Amino acid sequence: MMTYKEYTDQKYNEIFNEKYEFLLQGRNSKSAKIAAERRAQHMAMLVTFESAYEKYADSENAADIWYSIYSAHLIRKVGKFDSSKLNEEVIDGIISGAQSWRKCSGHVFEHFVVNYTKDRLKKYNIMFVLEKDLTILIHKGKIKNDKIDDIETTVRSQDFDVYSLVDVNGNLLVFGCIQVKTSIRDRVGRDISFSSPIMERHFWAPAVVLDGTYLSMPKFKSMVNGGGKNKYKENGWHGMYAMSNAETDDRIYFDNKLELLIEHAQEAAMKFLSARQRLDHYWKASTE
Repeated sequence: MMTYKEYTDQKYNEIFNEKYEFLLQGRNSKSAKIAAERRAQHMAMLVTFESAYEKYADSENAADIWYSIYSAHLIRKVGKFDSSKLNEEVIDGIISGAQSWRKCSGHVFEHFVVNYTKDRLKKYNIMFVLEKDLTILIHKGKIKNDKIDDIETTVRSQDFDVYSLVDVNGNLLVFGCIQVKTSIRDRVGRDISFSSPIMERHFWAPAVVLDGTYLSMPKFKSMVNGGGKNKYKENGWHGMYAMSNAETDDRIYFDNKLELLIEHAQEAAMKFLSARQRLDHYWKASTE
């Protein structure tokens, strides 16, 4: 059996090459090549992580699998190189590869969270959708929240990455606004300023993070759980669900299969529908 690193390297390149040629469709312009490459690498990252995580989740760390795809991506952009023989061309290639990863990888992980939870959420009549897909549903008149919720303004703000919807007799209601990050460091100081007000408006406000390494630090613990002496006295999210490198601690959940996220989504949806005023800043899911 291949190691996860061997698997992700092979899978990433296989999918990228296949999708790139398909998307290019024989065109040779620079703009066509750039567009095809961006789309192909998005698909390669997503499908590789979905496939590799299904195959290795019981034995390997989610973050390690993710970063092995990053390595495959950089090598595709730069080629294999000897670190003792770096030159300007190789360095420029590494920088370019890192930049393209940063631009694409966050959206890929958002897409993964939606896909990974889709089938399991169906039994609760719940779905997670990307911001762009919620925008389409709004324009089609499919979202039935009260006007006071002002869902359109929330979506236009681009403060959240994924939204949770519940289907009530064919009517779709937005009940949660979710921040999805590959690392807890990513703009988290900015993100907490968005999640707190949305909780006050009686929406569910969780966060999902791929690599929860920094959640062991007191600063980040207090950002999630509250209890800080100065800035972070109150909880910043209803819960933060880390797929790797974290331990469960109050509102921080180690949740490598996102099973708790799904159960808590169901509990939040029930609260939203039955006693929404109690879905306040301090609400906490009871299922563990």
